[in-house]
Amino acid sequence: MEYVDTLARLAEKAGIEPAYHDIFGNRHEADEADVKALLAALGVPASDADETARSLEDLERRDWGRLLPPATVLRTTGAQLATTLTHRRDRRDVVYNWTLIQEDGLEMTGTADPGDLATIDEAEIGGIAYERRSLPLPSHMAHGYHTLRLIDADGAVAAEGKVIVCPTACYTPPAAVNGNRAWGVACQLYSVRSDIDWGMGDFSSLRTLAQGVAQNGGHVVGLNPLHSLFPANPLHISPYSPSSRLFLNPLYIDVQAVPEAEESADAKALMADTAFCDRLDAARKAGDVDYAAVSGLKHEILRVLHKHFRALPADHPRVAAYQAFLDEGGYRLHRFAVFMALHEHFDGAPWHQWPEEYRNPAGKPVLAFASEHMERVNYHLWLQFEADRQLAEAAGTLKDAAGGPTIGLYRDLAVGVDTEGADTWMDPGVYAVGARVGAPPDELAHGGQDWGMPPLNPLKLREMGYGPFIEMVRANMRHAGALRMDHAMALQHLYWIPPGVSAKQGTYVSYPMEDLLGILALESHRNCCMVIGEDLGTVPDGFRERMAREDVLSYRLFYFERYEGGLFKRPEAYPELAVATPTSHDLFTIVGHWRCWDIALRHDRNLVGPGTSREEEMKARADDRALLVAALKDQGLVREDFPEDEHLPGDDLRELILGVHRFLARAPSRLMLVNLDDLAMEESQVNVPGTVDEYPNWQRRLTVSLERLVHSPDFARTAEAVRAERHRAVKPGGG
Repeated sequence: MEYVDTLARLAEKAGIEPAYHDIFGNRHEADEADVKALLAALGVPASDADETARSLEDLERRDWGRLLPPATVLRTTGAQLATTLTHRRDRRDVVYNWTLIQEDGLEMTGTADPGDLATIDEAEIGGIAYERRSLPLPSHMAHGYHTLRLIDADGAVAAEGKVIVCPTACYTPPAAVNGNRAWGVACQLYSVRSDIDWGMGDFSSLRTLAQGVAQNGGHVVGLNPLHSLFPANPLHISPYSPSSRLFLNPLYIDVQAVPEAEESADAKALMADTAFCDRLDAARKAGDVDYAAVSGLKHEILRVLHKHFRALPADHPRVAAYQAFLDEGGYRLHRFAVFMALHEHFDGAPWHQWPEEYRNPAGKPVLAFASEHMERVNYHLWLQFEADRQLAEAAGTLKDAAGGPTIGLYRDLAVGVDTEGADTWMDPGVYAVGARVGAPPDELAHGGQDWGMPPLNPLKLREMGYGPFIEMVRANMRHAGALRMDHAMALQHLYWIPPGVSAKQGTYVSYPMEDLLGILALESHRNCCMVIGEDLGTVPDGFRERMAREDVLSYRLFYFERYEGGLFKRPEAYPELAVATPTSHDLFTIVGHWRCWDIALRHDRNLVGPGTSREEEMKARADDRALLVAALKDQGLVREDFPEDEHLPGDDLRELILGVHRFLARAPSRLMLVNLDDLAMEESQVNVPGTVDEYPNWQRRLTVSLERLVHSPDFARTAEAVRAERHRAVKPGGG
């Protein structure tokens, strides 16, 4: 029994929750074997009673054996700011001087005499008694990342820790305060088809869309994650399973918008080559994105353009801008480029399969490789430089074309990274590679969900002063006015799945939510970037209320917002602190829902569970169409004789789509998004969760060009209607 208690204490100390309730109300206890496996993934072995006891003592020593915490996250609420000083009881007479160094270099000093400080807690570990006391800090500290040092009697630094001072809530832009209700258009950028693209949407497509949205009174353009994928493996295409969340996917570079394209004779000759033009024409005409073809075409030209860039004189403005970009990116940017060069060198093989000497990013063999292959490394550095420049230009276009307050680009942050990607190679200890992230069983996935990605290790995150989290948030707020956090519940806890078991056998691991929220608020203000938390699925009790206190917007989908009996919630029932939008990348489009496209796909490709009847699902969908029409009629948004038949003609579909958008535009929610897929009247969806080879996820392109769409009567009519509805007086319901 003593061993069971020790294991439970160790699991609690490591953040493993003993049980959870699923969306159906069923309680799931964490299995002992699974707890041990998750502890091992956290770097806390517990194979037997002795090892478990040692691990518990080690964790407690890590907590109690340091004078200062690695990071203290404080909020400027007006209360006394303080950190903690933890010392051995037999050293309570030791007095320290402290120095607080603010980011701006300003230093503040004081004295820490444990005998004068209030005791918060006490503990005895391995026969040694410890005391934890509250150490008051200056109340006039600026928001930011500061350094606190304790100095002993000999003048040596006895301890050092971060002090992170944060605002009380996230930033809200002028376009979404004082009753202003912003709106915009969301797209999957890769799916956008333009007259001049190279087989997929790019940053020039984004500029075109941004200009069209701004000129029609919109405030924001929403995007899928732009994270770096795997250039050496172009078939690894999910934007939600990236190689790195710190850097950009260079396939979004518009090759012809690269400044060197105007100057390079070699590039012009290659683009005029008949065989090259035939390949480009085929990529442009493809119904789905042919990532291998697009990657081959783009990198073939980009390497030529990089060679031209390398020949520019040292005093050229492009060279100066590039050097400034490298200086800002620092060692992290360089290490990422080295990974990309190595990944290419080893023909796209997962890094865990590389020769062992190349698995350590700081090892001598990797440094030697980088030196010997500097041209390859420089190429990937330059790709990031040019991608960042083009993204910045697209963001600037939206703001320049707006006639008043705007928000800007709305970027999307994936919940994790691929196990074999750059981020796990650069920071192997930060990720718990022995576990996978997922979601417990719910109405959409009765077997649970396994996303196959390693979670961040919360123990390591604390020890590193939250550096990886800070970098990740900051990188994705760059050039953005809004950031959507996919599966925002990860701020509180994540569903971890141990090795060798199904998604049904996972359990939750807690994260330092209050600290992460403080940092999120600080970066939000620094980057003038509002935050949206995608809170769909199994949402913990009180989570949405906690996010609201942080001014983090909830993510509300039209088809999910129902009263208990199944009726669609009226617009005024939507909360003010929310984003309202019809559907998402994981769901049907408006047309797809109406025509039962998703039901047909699931049954035609055997993606349904046992006992699921196509006829029953079609009947349920017909009932849902009736509820949808009733909701729109209630608001006077479709005519009284609007048909409920599955096979609507085009004009009726347009009336339906416009009605849904007007319905959501009436909500008091601070932000409302129109999906470009719905404006294009697409039937199929871009991703079908739970499928791999059964459906071409992340590949479907729009069937109409962006230029035609942005200048179409439907686009103008929708923008005009949404603008009018957003300016109507509403009474928030807060449902």
